[in-house]
Amino acid sequence: MPEMGATGAGLGIALGGGTARAVAHVGVLEVLAERGWRADAIAGTSSGAMIGAMAALGMSVTEIGALLRGIDVRDLWRQALDPGLDQASLIRGRKLESWLDRHVFRGATFDDLRLPFLVACTDLVTGDLGLLSEGPLARAVVASSALAGYFSPVIDGEHVWVDGGFVEAVPFRALARLNPERSLGLHAGIDAGRSRVIGSIRYLHGTVAGARWRDWLLARGTQGPWRRLARGIALAAQSYERGLDVPPGARMVSSYPRVAWWDFHRMDEAIAAGRRAAEVAFERDGLGAWLAGEADAGTRSEGLPGAEVGEVVT
Repeated sequence: MPEMGATGAGLGIALGGGTARAVAHVGVLEVLAERGWRADAIAGTSSGAMIGAMAALGMSVTEIGALLRGIDVRDLWRQALDPGLDQASLIRGRKLESWLDRHVFRGATFDDLRLPFLVACTDLVTGDLGLLSEGPLARAVVASSALAGYFSPVIDGEHVWVDGGFVEAVPFRALARLNPERSLGLHAGIDAGRSRVIGSIRYLHGTVAGARWRDWLLARGTQGPWRRLARGIALAAQSYERGLDVPPGARMVSSYPRVAWWDFHRMDEAIAAGRRAAEVAFERDGLGAWLAGEADAGTRSEGLPGAEVGEVVT
């Protein structure tokens, strides 16, 4: 099977977040590459934006995997020694931005990309989707990863950028701006359908008191760090009320590695989980036929209500 770039068919890949869990995307990309498929356009959010940017720079999946496996995890954690209490966050994030710029992107900007690529963020001011397509890649990735109370937002003129997952966990909407003929999403974040925490948040917001609390936080505005924190918490909670939708005609491979978001020392396990999910997608769910453009390919997994192609249910 030829690579997608040779056929001109146009495969777009949307990579969701998940911090260390999102390294599972590398395993999916490995299986795709082994079967002769690669992306012609990419969108990413949070840690998915980091992996997507590496691919868009022209790095092979082998190079991406080697770079991630070679990261000194202790050095990575030292970037957290960047207090952001004046921004109502544990970590300011500027040391991480500098570290990514040096060790991952080597100073690259969007001008250096070889593939169309968009980073999906949430505009904290409006609560809407924001798309980054210029400037340093490291800054865009950090902006797309800013999480209320943990990483401080990235302020860019009138915009206040935070985690793109607040709008959409897998950035299909961002990918759609690049007009691919086929859209494949990669998901390795929280399994919302099985999470007790998310279930509790959804229940709370279904009550009168919970809905009022959420709306009160959303109305705080973004003037000052503590108001930005309040609005960020509300947007994060609001995002858990939504399901993980796959647009008509698109497909999604979901992998749920048994690693926590901070388990960067377990990257091999995350990659292996992504490989298993991709192999299931090809062998059980018809992903290869869908990629080849067969009209009736890519149905959901039989016996697994609501499961997307490639999901490994344990």
